[in-house]
Parts: sequence; C-alpha cells; structure tokens
Amino acid sequence: MKTKIIPVIISSICGILVFSALFLEGGYIDFNDFTARFVSGLIMVPFVLVFGIPFSLLIDSIIKDTKKYKALIELLLYVLSGVIGTSIVLLIFSLGDGISVFLEFKPFLILALSCSIPFGLSSIILKYACKTVSSH
Repeated sequence: MKTKIIPVIISSICGILVFSALFLEGGYIDFNDFTARFVSGLIMVPFVLVFGIPFSLLIDSIIKDTKKYKALIELLLYVLSGVIGTSIVLLIFSLGDGISVFLEFKPFLILALSCSIPFGLSSIILKYACKTVSSH
C-alpha cells in the first residue's frame, strides 16, 4: 500500500494540470487564472483516491499470474480503468440531475486518462524499481 502513495501524488498533479488547461476559455492565460484553475482542479484528488487505489489493487491481483508482456498488459488495464472510471462518474452525474452528460465524454475521458496513465506508469516503474533494488 505504501507503493501507491507516489502514483497517487503523480497522477493527481497530472490530472490537476490537465484540468487547468482543459477547461480554460479562450487562448490567453495569465498566472492568476491558471492558479485559480489549478486550485479548483484539486477536486481531482478524491477521484484519484476513490477510483485509482481500488482499480490499482484489482489490476495488481489480475497481473500477478501473468508471465508474458506483464508491463504492457498492466498499462492497458490502467487505460481501461480510466475509461471505466469515466463512465461510472458520468453515470453518477447523469443520475443526479437527469440530463445526459455523456455528450461531454471526450473531455472527461481526457481528464481520466491524464490520471490513470501516469498512475499506471509510475506504479509499474516503482514496482519494478523496488523489485530490482531488493534483489541486489
């Protein structure tokens, strides 16, 4: 579980940065506007915690018996978890107010993948780095 802290931090930062850039109006950005968007992007952290860690534990349990192409399959499962997580969040939002938010699937998918891919990459790198350090 300790190896999940660094991927949560990395994916949260990536998600906040993408959130800050994705929902800007117009092409001009000043520092105050970016800072305000960055702070409002902190809403990504609970989503990373709620979806990222359970999905990561599920992926680890699926991957542990895999022998060939382990890192590639693990990364593809993280991409799939981003798509599933986006669908779940949008489904919850659509049930709440009755409107279809699936029209906004693409920006939310970009946002979810900006969290799940860095989470997966950092988790894979950290896992194999810890394995090689402990074996020496």
